[in-house]
Amino acid sequence: MTLWNEQARRIQTSMVNMNVKFKNVKISWYGAERTLYESIPPTKIVKAYIDFEYSINNNLDIPNHTIGPICSLKILYYFLNFQDNNILSTEQTIENILKQFLVLEASTDEKISYHFIHAEPSVLFENIYTLKIFITVIIHYLLLSTARHKCKMFNITLSSDQCNISKLIEILTPHIPTLRNHCINCQLPIPVISIADIAYLLVRNKSNKWTLAIDLNVYSKNQQFRLYNSVKHSKNNPHILSATSPFDQQPHLPFSNVLQKSLVSFIEDNKIPRIYFENKKIMLNLSTSSGSNLISTISQNFINITLINECIDNLCFTDTNNNIFTHSSYNQKQNNIDPSEPGMSIFISFVEKLITSDPRHQGYIYSSVRGNYNKNILFFNIGGNYRFCSYKNDHHRNNTVAIMINTKAFTYTIRCKDADCDNSILIWNKMQ
Repeated sequence: MTLWNEQARRIQTSMVNMNVKFKNVKISWYGAERTLYESIPPTKIVKAYIDFEYSINNNLDIPNHTIGPICSLKILYYFLNFQDNNILSTEQTIENILKQFLVLEASTDEKISYHFIHAEPSVLFENIYTLKIFITVIIHYLLLSTARHKCKMFNITLSSDQCNISKLIEILTPHIPTLRNHCINCQLPIPVISIADIAYLLVRNKSNKWTLAIDLNVYSKNQQFRLYNSVKHSKNNPHILSATSPFDQQPHLPFSNVLQKSLVSFIEDNKIPRIYFENKKIMLNLSTSSGSNLISTISQNFINITLINECIDNLCFTDTNNNIFTHSSYNQKQNNIDPSEPGMSIFISFVEKLITSDPRHQGYIYSSVRGNYNKNILFFNIGGNYRFCSYKNDHHRNNTVAIMINTKAFTYTIRCKDADCDNSILIWNKMQ
């Protein structure tokens, strides 16, 4: 079954060999392997999720590979729930967390890999961009709090220009052994999370460079999210239920239940409060909640909105002027090019041929739009596994690309959306 040439059409019937039905969820299937991905439109309401991963061989100094994942779950639970003044033990906290969060694992002998999904959400996000801002701000707050804390073993001075995430990682990495081994009793405002725990969120990547174990690139436009029990192309590492962290203490949930809970854009309850981004501030929409008492309780006790918004001023987001961030944006439709427009079929066919020519990297046209200023330029946003980057001369693993066509000159270029790639100069090629 192939969907890439039909822009991952909505599946409202049973998935192949599975008696599972989900409406209004886009599913992409590549090749004969079970390489199933959920396609997340940029205007779709989503549950919170985190992709946590690092190489084992480059992080042999980590004695316990559960510290970072558990820390990530605690962070999500704290910021996505009513603040509780009761002090709970670590065991009680984990038990409460696993009543809400589904833990999928794809770890191998070479790497640690988890997906944490807010399967029973207490709050939803207006779109994937809002979730990206929310998670990024939390990470920034935690790293900044770690760098600013002072104890007998750790005491550094920060300047105002050292407070973005990249700089904070650079500043903290020489002190990682100290933070992990000697700051166990140094506490953050977040219950049952120490400074030492936060230090385990910083890991070495395959290039032996320090980075975050939490991948902030999985909140991009046209994101593809690998499904439960699915593998990456040519890999044998399906996402399975974590044996050590079963959802709600149920290690043997039916397949259909797990699949449904793992879909981040599948929303069962539309009355759950929603977080949105407006005027460079995180806001909480309570209009979908029922009951005045519940609304009052949420307003007073829900996530520390003020804390998060204080951190936003220190960060830069590239798309803050885009109407995707407006409160009404989750009802906005894609402005796709009309394929019946005279001459348009030539360009669409060219793009489809280009993105399906390599059996290992099959893609599909996710959305398309004509340029605002130069009407001769067509933009085709590509989903799926086609992620070719001219700068890298290879395909990225996660980041998406856009193919731009000049209809007057009959030329095209591939623009990689990876922030680390140089896209200031685009190479235009003749269409053949």
